[in-house]
Parts: sequence; structure tokens; C-alpha cells
Amino acid sequence: MRPLLTQRGPWWGHLLYRVGYRALASRIRALYEVNADTAEQDRKRVDAVFARVDQLLEGRPYLVGDRFGRADLTLAALAAPLWCPPEHSTRWPPEEAYPARLRELRAEWGRWRAREHVLRLYREHRTADAASQGTC
Repeated sequence: MRPLLTQRGPWWGHLLYRVGYRALASRIRALYEVNADTAEQDRKRVDAVFARVDQLLEGRPYLVGDRFGRADLTLAALAAPLWCPPEHSTRWPPEEAYPARLRELRAEWGRWRAREHVLRLYREHRTADAASQGTC
């Protein structure tokens, strides 16, 4: 996670991350009540969102109307870390750097139209100079 979260940051970011990440992650888990039960509930919510997006995209190029809009932009921004579009400015770590369960979820959620929609939005609506060096 360190390279992903500290890219384009200050030179000392890697050091700060190394020292403080465990304490910060522990506090965030407690604050947001992250545990196996809440993770499963949230996974089901994501499943439902992708199912709804799939319905909205059936036979249409965009989520709302006939052109790129805020709904498409929001989906693309939130889902980019799942599918690592090469046109995104983030240098994504290689696929094998991610936990196995996340790779499984990517594959599972990749069956929905949302994946191809997000990748197409980055291809068609992101400038070429924003392209990153790495992919998932």
C-alpha cells in the first residue's frame, strides 16, 4: 500500500507512512466499525450497486441521458481503483501486489457492465497526458 498511497507526495511520506500506518489503520477500523460482518454487508451493497448500474447501462452508452455526465464521472472515479484504467494518473501496483480476496472481488464484480463502462470512460474522456505508467 505504501507506494500507492504515497506517490507524488513529499519525500518524507514513505517514512511517515512506515511509522504511522498501523496505528492509523487500527483507529480507522475502530471508528468505522470495520470487521467481518460489516465487510460482508458492504460487499452486498456493492453487489447491489453494480447490479443497478448494469440495469441502467443496458442498451445505452451512459448512465443518464445520451452523453457523459456527473453519474458517469462519479462511477468512474469511485471504481477506478477496482479496475485500474491505464489512462488514470495513478501508477497502479501490479495485480499480484493486491490481496487474493481483493483480486477475487475484482473478478466477480468485473462481470458487470460497470467494468467495461468505467474503462471506456477513461479511454474516451481522459486526456492522453494523464496516462499512468502502471496497471493492475
